[in-house]
Amino acid sequence: MTQSSDDTWTITIVVPEESSLDEAGETHELEVSENETILAAARSAGVWLTADCQQGWCITCAARLVDGDVVHPNARRYDTEDREAGYVLTCTAKPRADSTLVVEQYDEFLEYRAANNKPPGNSKLSD
Repeated sequence: MTQSSDDTWTITIVVPEESSLDEAGETHELEVSENETILAAARSAGVWLTADCQQGWCITCAARLVDGDVVHPNARRYDTEDREAGYVLTCTAKPRADSTLVVEQYDEFLEYRAANNKPPGNSKLSD
């Protein structure tokens, strides 16, 4: 993984087949500045990923980090345990290396958080 001269990284976005997004089943490669969030870059490129609060609080933008590295300098509800479990929040995630993400992982992240007694916990799980 090599950093380019303008501090951008190649981010590969994998949209699962079962996603409700128009891009379901597609893979997109984006060049993302280290100062730009992955969500903002994706939307600028026409890939409209799900997100609500855009502050790292609601977790609707959750994704799985398959490889690479991102930081979350402004996330309001994201911690080391989330990172170690392999989750990222695209609304606050900024790249630090070429990375691959599987997006639209809200349900999976919600289940992980509930199983680990982390907010929002069981309150948002469907019956």
